Amino acid sequence: MASAVDAATLTIEPLAAAALASAVDTATLTIQPPATAIPRILTRQDVILRRLLRMLPAIIALTVISSLLWGPVVVPLPFAIFVLSFQAYWLWRALMTGTHAVKGFFLLRRHTKIDWYQSYERERAENKDCLDWQRIRHIVVIPNYTESIDKLHLCLDSLTRSEVASQVFAVLAMEEREGEEGRRKAALLQQEYEGRLGGIFATFHPAGLPREVPGKASNETWAAREARLRVVEREGHDLDHVTITSCDVDTVFHPKYFSCLTYKFATGAQRYRRFWQGPIFYYNNIWQVPAPLRLPHALAGLTHLARLSRSRLRMVFPQSTYSLSLRMADEVGYWDPDVIPEDWHMFLKCFFRLRGEVDVETMYIPLHMDGARSRSYWGTFFNYYQQARRHAWGCSDIPYAAEQVVRHPEIPIFRRLSRFWGLTESHILWSTQWFMVTMGRVVPQFVASHLGVDSFPDWFVFVSHWTLTPTLATLLILIFLDTIMRPRRPRDFRLWYWPIQYAQWFLMAGITFFSSALPALDAQIRLALGRGMDYKVMEKA
Repeated sequence: MASAVDAATLTIEPLAAAALASAVDTATLTIQPPATAIPRILTRQDVILRRLLRMLPAIIALTVISSLLWGPVVVPLPFAIFVLSFQAYWLWRALMTGTHAVKGFFLLRRHTKIDWYQSYERERAENKDCLDWQRIRHIVVIPNYTESIDKLHLCLDSLTRSEVASQVFAVLAMEEREGEEGRRKAALLQQEYEGRLGGIFATFHPAGLPREVPGKASNETWAAREARLRVVEREGHDLDHVTITSCDVDTVFHPKYFSCLTYKFATGAQRYRRFWQGPIFYYNNIWQVPAPLRLPHALAGLTHLARLSRSRLRMVFPQSTYSLSLRMADEVGYWDPDVIPEDWHMFLKCFFRLRGEVDVETMYIPLHMDGARSRSYWGTFFNYYQQARRHAWGCSDIPYAAEQVVRHPEIPIFRRLSRFWGLTESHILWSTQWFMVTMGRVVPQFVASHLGVDSFPDWFVFVSHWTLTPTLATLLILIFLDTIMRPRRPRDFRLWYWPIQYAQWFLMAGITFFSSALPALDAQIRLALGRGMDYKVMEKA
């Protein structure tokens, strides 16, 4: 993917309004393939630099991980200080995660009870620069391919329960290669939900367009352009009053999600430079997924909530399901159709093109999604690994972001570098922290004692133990929050399974290795070797 087509040079420019209007066929309302920018001719130095940047995440990760073996022998004291510093940093991160997860929990409870329209009226009464609530429209793009109609019902039903359902346009972003089955599903759903939303229509993304890879980004770019033609050009809604939401087919929106989004969009001074993100919890089928996978699903949701709840030293990127103004999406030419990890990449694209003025604002309204679950028990683990590796493929954005840092001197240097650091740190920690935290005390001591390294400090094990012990407090907080936040146990869930919910936490080291560290390392090595990655739709039982 990224090794074959570089997202930094093959970007899609916005179509002018006149060109868009001329692409509309009033009978079928089809859209022409967008014009693309001519790629810049790369010099030999450019090619070498990009190759090195793609190798950088794996080089750093493998160096850090392998240092557990050679560090105690080659540089015993500096190595011990490095490991303890890393573990102290991890302790700080863990304590911040626990603190902000609790903070986020209470903010969720408060914000889901707010009457957002009344809050809007109070803002408007203060003569603030507010958009007209009634004129705001929300486009929700639902990319899907070979998904069951039941999964599409799950998302669409949640949209109909929205407090502002009449202002929501659902876009069934189908793939043309699904054939007649896709058209049949789209027709049935349009007939079933007609009149229950502000509008519902289907788009059909053609296969094999130049400079595209099959996946969510290319599909939703096609769908977003066609949605703009319908909602803005044909129905006459103001581009400046429209948001667009990217979601997955299994996303279940809280009834207040779009009323909260309407409030923030209508009242926010930076409405055209913001992404809005709600915390994502994988609770739709939490009682049906295999027990070992409930742990990473629970951790993913609560750590996401904690990241979104931070106010200082905050570095947040949109994830999976998020919203932004249609104007900003249109300004940057929508999602790049040649990338797989579209969420962070879309943010980086907007951030660098729009002078670093773009940020992510938290909406404390929960989003519920499915955990990995296939039709077979062991197939679920395989699909989870594939999905985790695809998410970790976001490391391919590191070379892209590095190039953008150099290309945009108009953005203050600290702002550019802090975003680049946030992106890089996240992916490097993803592949290395398990080794440094779980094995960082045991392996160096084992190597030093068996090789007779006398210069390795005796106090290392003691300090490491007491540095990491307080992280248990955060773990207990997350276990408690997960227990009270997940849906009630269904009646068909056998009571004697209940102790397993807590016993699995004792297997956390092994579970998180296969669910997080290994797929991240896999993705980074694939990037370094110049191998691409296909977007594989996860099987959903």
